[in-house]
Amino acid sequence: MLNRLDRYFIAQLLAPFGFFSLVIIGILWLAQALPLVDKVIESGQSGLVFLEVTSLLIPRVMMVALPFSAFGAALYALNRLYSEAELVVMMTSGQSPLALAKPVAIFGIIVMLLMVVTTFYLVPASQAKLHTRMNEIQTELAGSLIREGQFIHPTDKITIFVRDTSRDGEMAGMFLYDQTDPNNPVTYSAQKSLLLQDGYAMRIVMIDGIILQYSKSDSILNTIRFDRFSYDLGDVLPSATDHQRGPFEMFPHELLFPTQADLDKGGWSLGDFYAEGHHKVAMPISALALPLIALGVIVLGGFRRGGFMRRVMFAIGIGVLLQSSVIVAKSYILNAPEMYWTMYMPATTGLSLSLYLLYRAGRTRRPRAWSRA
Repeated sequence: MLNRLDRYFIAQLLAPFGFFSLVIIGILWLAQALPLVDKVIESGQSGLVFLEVTSLLIPRVMMVALPFSAFGAALYALNRLYSEAELVVMMTSGQSPLALAKPVAIFGIIVMLLMVVTTFYLVPASQAKLHTRMNEIQTELAGSLIREGQFIHPTDKITIFVRDTSRDGEMAGMFLYDQTDPNNPVTYSAQKSLLLQDGYAMRIVMIDGIILQYSKSDSILNTIRFDRFSYDLGDVLPSATDHQRGPFEMFPHELLFPTQADLDKGGWSLGDFYAEGHHKVAMPISALALPLIALGVIVLGGFRRGGFMRRVMFAIGIGVLLQSSVIVAKSYILNAPEMYWTMYMPATTGLSLSLYLLYRAGRTRRPRAWSRA
């Protein structure tokens, strides 16, 4: 059961955790969302579509932000409580460093559970939906093609120009240049045309026009006049149905126990699956270890009236080192999947180090410990 002191301690940790989470998630979200602006605008989508697409990035940035937010919140709260002598009162009243670790561990478990929900479910689900939505946007060219007076490039081999448009989708003065075959480029022009879309299939129906086909091999220009001609865009535009989920879009059970079909269909190796799967499992453990490391480093040196900046910087260095080790381990497992256990070494090392620091702090708690860092 939690006593009043434990509840007070946890409340002091949760408040800055919410603040740090909002700030870090906001910064990372903005950095991830800006590259999508051009893609959404070029496809003629609205601001609501942009918000829908960028909101799917939030779980991805949460996976990175939550451990650092928990670590920053623990350092901030512990530094403030120690500076205001509240921790001194707690410890002189009989609370050992290991006893103080109880509310910090509970706070770490809360963050760890948030990380489990984020990495195990929200990230794979949101990333799969994001890729599907982006593919749909790339194929929804009605808005981007029906823009009068502009040259539009659906692909690097197709150029479309429309002189005038109407609200019902009819286009006047259509020009289409197709260099899919570099040796035989084709130019289409029509008095009127319509853009028709059936699901992901799309075609342009041209009315009263001409086709100019130039053969570079024999330098002959062929001219064909037509009353009605249908140009299929399906062969030149990306298809949303062709997308294969990558490891980052898969759930942990799919990554840790991949089938041969999973390994074959996407061209991914066993190391790709293991690296991503064990990374998703190890990240929540890091969220538990980091606040405990902050507590161990802060209380080890005792009380200091001049502040604890050196200890805070030392704790930050340890935290950055441990999180960087997770990234290094992930890169290592890509080429050596049998070494998947190395992914858990940073988190377990962090937990072991925090327990050691708390044990040392308890052993060295003497009156002289409050006089110097």
